[in-house]
Amino acid sequence: MFISKRILIIIFALYLFGLFFHLGRMYFQHEEPRRATIALEMNYSGNYTQPTVLGKAYFKKPPLHNIIIALFFKIFKENEFAARLVSVLSLLGFAGVIFLVLKDIVGIEAAVFASFSFLASFITYFSYGILAETDMFFSFLVFCSIISLIAFKKYGILTGSLFAALALLTKGFPALHYFYFTLLAYGLLEKKIKDAKFIIHSVIGSFIIFGLFGLWIFSFSHGNIHKIDYALGFLLSESGSRVLSIEHIFRALVHAITFPVKFWYHFLPFSVLVFAFFNKHFRDEFFILLQNNKKIEKLLKFSLFAFLPNFMVYDLIPDGRVRYTLVLFGFFAFLIGVLYYELEYVKLDFNIKKLSVIAFFVVAVISFVSSVFVYEFTATKDYIVCALLGFVSLLFIYTIKKEIYRQNLIFISFVGFAVLVKILYISTYFSYLFTYYTNYRSYGNRIARIILKNNPEYVMSDARNLRLFFYVERDLKMPIHTIKSKQNGIVVSKHKNRVGSVIEKVNTPKGIYYIGIKNGGA
Repeated sequence: MFISKRILIIIFALYLFGLFFHLGRMYFQHEEPRRATIALEMNYSGNYTQPTVLGKAYFKKPPLHNIIIALFFKIFKENEFAARLVSVLSLLGFAGVIFLVLKDIVGIEAAVFASFSFLASFITYFSYGILAETDMFFSFLVFCSIISLIAFKKYGILTGSLFAALALLTKGFPALHYFYFTLLAYGLLEKKIKDAKFIIHSVIGSFIIFGLFGLWIFSFSHGNIHKIDYALGFLLSESGSRVLSIEHIFRALVHAITFPVKFWYHFLPFSVLVFAFFNKHFRDEFFILLQNNKKIEKLLKFSLFAFLPNFMVYDLIPDGRVRYTLVLFGFFAFLIGVLYYELEYVKLDFNIKKLSVIAFFVVAVISFVSSVFVYEFTATKDYIVCALLGFVSLLFIYTIKKEIYRQNLIFISFVGFAVLVKILYISTYFSYLFTYYTNYRSYGNRIARIILKNNPEYVMSDARNLRLFFYVERDLKMPIHTIKSKQNGIVVSKHKNRVGSVIEKVNTPKGIYYIGIKNGGA
């Protein structure tokens, strides 16, 4: 192994710093407050089978991810860090699986690099690996379900079925196409499709998958056909709406062409390595490697069979998004690991040292400029971090200039660059957002304090802004319900006529919220 343990430890320490840096500072965004609100209400009600959002049943996604967040809320308290930690740990677990699969095939160093390619790619390190959204946790479970097929030879299908069931309980029906398309491809690849054991294990596995899913359905419906129909209707509509979008032919065609490009750039900077295939010598050596190393050939063939049918689902559907294919980046990481392994023996005609020095010099310049920007235009002290990043970038340049091993250069350059850019991104862009983004924590706390002054027994709202109302509900330490015509209690609404006797109003950038007592109840 060319990479010294000292360099590896330093890079991994920097990576972890970038991963956890301000993880809990930024307010919830996008789908995050919905996940957090559901988890909060689970802990308040003690009902972990029927998700609710401000008291209203929510069945667009099954509850498993929310249950895990609810557990983390109990351990780390109800905050952004706890909710996002689920995705962070899923990201690390995903990378761990990549390493375990590759280490005996391409060696530890290439396996580590492949793991880092997933850990530090744009889609994970900068986005879904640090958000309290379902995608990272779901992708981890799906990836485990697929890898189980080749990792556990005797009971691979049964183990994979268990993970597929958990994935189904996390995000619904997309788990099924991932597992069953791959299972079919695996059966064809291994010529087991007519094998009795394969068929029996597939049937038993299906009982596991649909049995656990059915158990969840029964746990909240108690056999009530209307509740079952309501829940399944939402789950099917969530998946079916994407399929129906294929009616727009021109948009479907444009999407089919651009989607692979989007997939590629979401795995930057590591996806740059695929350009090595433009070199004929490298390409020829790659195919020779596949012929001589049956383990690599078998892994890449399985990856291709797993990748293509599942990728095509979202490539052909106009509403398919790159995050829906997050699990497939694991197979891309396998390819990156093999390419890194080949680069130990095949030299390409470009100066990696010169390109790396230029890249880190650009990072250094941007870091020093950003330190001035952050100091002048934000309310944080992250200008210190930006300045330090500039000096760290110069240290990387010094290290690269002294390095003689090409593999070290590739490792340090790709991973180091991704880590420094991530920290710069958080300390600059997120500092700016944090300064000028609506402070929903403050507004939520203010509304909660007004309500609590009136000794509430029952609180209702028709609000939709979960970025605000997560914090209201959290600081109340009690659930918020939908407004009921005959229910007494305190009401929070933008509609003055719905709150009864107005106690107070709170002006927010998203409108005025009236707080009042309905029907004289409190």
